[in-house]
Amino acid sequence: AAPPPSPSPRTPTAKWSNPDGGSFSSPTPSPKTLFKDCDVCPEMVALPPGRFLMGSNSGDNDERPVHQVSIQPFAIGKYEVTFAEWGACVADGGCAGYRPDDEGWGRGRRPVINVDWRQAQTYAQWLSRRSGRHYRLPSEAEWEFAARAGSTTHYWLGNRIQRQQANFGGGLKSTAAVGSYAANPFGLFDVHGNL
Repeated sequence: AAPPPSPSPRTPTAKWSNPDGGSFSSPTPSPKTLFKDCDVCPEMVALPPGRFLMGSNSGDNDERPVHQVSIQPFAIGKYEVTFAEWGACVADGGCAGYRPDDEGWGRGRRPVINVDWRQAQTYAQWLSRRSGRHYRLPSEAEWEFAARAGSTTHYWLGNRIQRQQANFGGGLKSTAAVGSYAANPFGLFDVHGNL
């Protein structure tokens, strides 16, 4: 993630609640600031600071207990990193020259797959060198904040998710091109499934 442009000083707030109890106030994501730091950099969405309740009192042990998390402003990719974006990194001498297999599902605007955390770090390092800005992977809390986009349900679009809303499940035959499904309220695509 890259540092976002300066947020507007007059950001409206919204009151959010959590199914495990409690409520809190946080700036709403509107308007969303989109930017690209270089010609081959991904399109980024600047997110506002905020607070949310992370975890679940009824989920897995590693999700307990529910706790409040404060998030500083940051930016995150509007879409998943694509094979085309990864390919630009490799062509420019970055990403340690690693060319991940697409499993026969296709490349181009499909999300890059078969990349581990260490390899993803090489992409962020290349973006930093290429753009002159600091890129990094989001923390778990930042990712959940971005994916939830103010929701308190299991998914940003409710407690249940259907196949027409996201590309997911054990019968996944291939990835879909990024942006094939609706964006969440922060303007981020494919935060559920597709990998």
